[in-house]
Amino acid sequence: MKVVFVRHGKTDYSLADARQMSQLEKDYAPLQRACIPAIQSLAHHPSIQQADIILSSPYTRALQTAEILNRQLQKELFVEHDLREWQADVKGSYIPLSERDRRWLEYRELFANGNEVTNAGYESATALYRRVTSVLDTYQDYNTIAVIAHFNVIESLVGYREQGIEYGEVIEVDYQPNL
Repeated sequence: MKVVFVRHGKTDYSLADARQMSQLEKDYAPLQRACIPAIQSLAHHPSIQQADIILSSPYTRALQTAEILNRQLQKELFVEHDLREWQADVKGSYIPLSERDRRWLEYRELFANGNEVTNAGYESATALYRRVTSVLDTYQDYNTIAVIAHFNVIESLVGYREQGIEYGEVIEVDYQPNL
């Protein structure tokens, strides 16, 4: 099965930042309006056009990206909870942004070196990989699926990317379901 990952468009956090919202509240922030034409143009990407369906993370930035593509492509769109962003706190508790950033940097360093800590309080690379593949495995009857998701979700399957993954970047993966 071919998986066509698309990282969501760039998020507009201005209102959330002005209101000093928590990270959880920031997950509701929309796309920056200026990035919308670039997202619209992705509908012309041959791999995305070949997709049988579109899957999306439940976060606003991914959902809005998926909806923009879906409006042009007219594919079935499914929202998958487990395509959500990497969890900075596995208990779902509030943690200060400074602690979230510390955990993120630690996670990235460990992931880059092929290591992980399973009791660090944040989601391990293995746990994220399993969460993502469990979603993909349920769509094994499709030839090509487009997945609108987040940097860490994509990286969990394609491996560490020192330069990251750009907003709106398309990455194709030949995926073998684990069933």
